[in-house]
Amino acid sequence: PAFKNATLLATLGVMITAVSIGLFVHYVIGFSLMEVMLIGAIISSTDASAVFSIIRSRNVKLKGDLKPLLELESGSNDPMAVFLVVAVTGMIMGKDSDPLSFILLFIMQMGIGALVGIFMGRGVNYFLHKFRLSYEGFYPVFLLSSAAMVYGAADILGGSGFLAVYIAGVVLGTKDFIYKDAVMRFFDGFAWLGQICMFITLGLFVFPSEIPQVIGLGLALSAFIIFIARPLSVFISLAFSKYNFREKTFISWVGLKGAVPIILATYPLVENLPDANEIFNIIFFIVASSVLVQGWSLPLAARWLKLIKRGDES
Repeated sequence: PAFKNATLLATLGVMITAVSIGLFVHYVIGFSLMEVMLIGAIISSTDASAVFSIIRSRNVKLKGDLKPLLELESGSNDPMAVFLVVAVTGMIMGKDSDPLSFILLFIMQMGIGALVGIFMGRGVNYFLHKFRLSYEGFYPVFLLSSAAMVYGAADILGGSGFLAVYIAGVVLGTKDFIYKDAVMRFFDGFAWLGQICMFITLGLFVFPSEIPQVIGLGLALSAFIIFIARPLSVFISLAFSKYNFREKTFISWVGLKGAVPIILATYPLVENLPDANEIFNIIFFIVASSVLVQGWSLPLAARWLKLIKRGDES
């Protein structure tokens, strides 16, 4: 039920967030246009692990389809952010600056990625119903290898592997197949392992002694993202939706940044771009402030906006 609006937030919303952040940093702080667009692209998406963890662990029971909307948006907007980061990085390195080529690349990435995800997700589901593996433990291994095949197929065809794997997972999640509960538990643990690996990567790149240098810029950017960029993207993307002002305000507040922007911030480091280390430190500070400010306050915001289901206000 939340597919249309979540898709708008995951594409148009991410684009608006990235551009507004970039323009703010360019005209207020004075960074070069390409650098600020790279910062905007890196920090434009919300983080699925942060949103899932807080909504589920705090047992926030929201009215209507707000929960599936927020979870679907946060899980599906990473491909858009990855596309923007790769595109802007390529422009900075002088690989390609033709706007038409970027439009075609976007259509291929999103279109082929979505199609591969749908068809291969259905294909994996068909295999699970057609064939019976000899041992229960083979099913998580088969699905893990299937995820690699989905990613590879999309990448070979020029699509987004991230989007393809996500959509294939959504397709499988709507179907019933043997040992589904055991597979879900396996992937839940595997997801936590993935988050641990991402934060180990974070620890390898962060130097606490360098963080004080970006506190001023980080605070200004965090405030702009939380109170202007994210609400602007939400209210424009959902302008013709059924959601009322209170619901849009809550969706705006659930713009948590997490491990994914930090991983994307390593792209400039790998490419040895100018000011890559400073960009990484800025992203780290924004992520930390987002989780500290928005994360703990989500249940309070939901209650204040009267979006908690009746009987769950305690």
